[in-house]
Amino acid sequence: MVTTLPAVHGRINDLDSHLQVPISRWAEVFGEATSRFGERFAGIPLFDATDEPELDTDSVWTTKGTAAPGASTPEGRLAAMDVMGIERQLIFPQVVLAMPAWSDHPRAETVLREYNDAVLRWTAAGQGRLRPTALLNLTSIEGAIVEAERVAAGGARAVFIQDGIAPGGHSPAAPEVDPLWALLAEADLAVTLHIGGQEGFFGSDAWSDADLLRPGGFSTGEPVGPHMLATMHLAAQNYLASMLFGGVFDRHPGLRFGVIELGAMWVGPFVDLLEDRVQLSNRLREGLQRRPSEVFVDQVRVTPFFWERTARQIERYGMAEVYAFSTDFPHPEGGTDPIGRMASDIEPLGDDAVEAFFVRNAELLLPE
Repeated sequence: MVTTLPAVHGRINDLDSHLQVPISRWAEVFGEATSRFGERFAGIPLFDATDEPELDTDSVWTTKGTAAPGASTPEGRLAAMDVMGIERQLIFPQVVLAMPAWSDHPRAETVLREYNDAVLRWTAAGQGRLRPTALLNLTSIEGAIVEAERVAAGGARAVFIQDGIAPGGHSPAAPEVDPLWALLAEADLAVTLHIGGQEGFFGSDAWSDADLLRPGGFSTGEPVGPHMLATMHLAAQNYLASMLFGGVFDRHPGLRFGVIELGAMWVGPFVDLLEDRVQLSNRLREGLQRRPSEVFVDQVRVTPFFWERTARQIERYGMAEVYAFSTDFPHPEGGTDPIGRMASDIEPLGDDAVEAFFVRNAELLLPE
């Protein structure tokens, strides 16, 4: 059974969904360069099914992958969101598309531009409700700035960056990177980290090279392996620690940051640790304008998985403003009743907590 929350239905803000175009349509929707990178996934139902069922309250939640109603067109997505009760939605690419755009392949820049052109088309067709994230490749700060300026001028509202690499070979807090943060803040582009962007954080692939740690593959239902499940948030923590202790959020108070589909149970202990470590540095105590918890509340939003006990985290650590709802539509990991599962966890905290979790908190990244 799919749960509807009358108090927020039609006003829910969703901080994680995906543009899920069948591989067979990549050339049409994105371009020839992009379509070549999808060929190895052709025929896999999650990536290439086109038998979309009729849209209703059951099919929109239970059909996954490219066959889900509204997975691959802006018009269909708006209709699906109406059924789900969602007002605005942050939309990410299929990770198998983002990876070549961030690579050193000769066609990487073309793939990135092809995808971002599709982002601009979806944004224009989205009536202010669809917020697809443009890709920035931070191997070059200068290149990222040029593309950020282009997508901002085209109407984009958010960007997706890698957190597994040092931007341009620098710390995120280095002066060489500040012009990018300044531009993103000034252009009102929300900045997001998302699962799939952590490639490169570990210096070796050996850490997950054991039978119980490897991914099981898409055919087994476990494309994310146990090692990644335990460590997927570490690259984001590293990135945020560098930015926060490096004063980036103080220098750019208009910078808005989302950490998406990396879980949220790490947030409270992580911020607790940062606040403890501030006490060990005279430079941090004197140089930072706000406590780490205040920075998170003011400028960072994080999406829990639907099975996590978010209310318990709020009761233990506070920072209720940081946690925000997401569906992961149309991916299987989002479940078939994320509203109901998360509402059952949050509702004991009261009506205002429900309003904050499903609507208000996400407005930092999804402003009108």
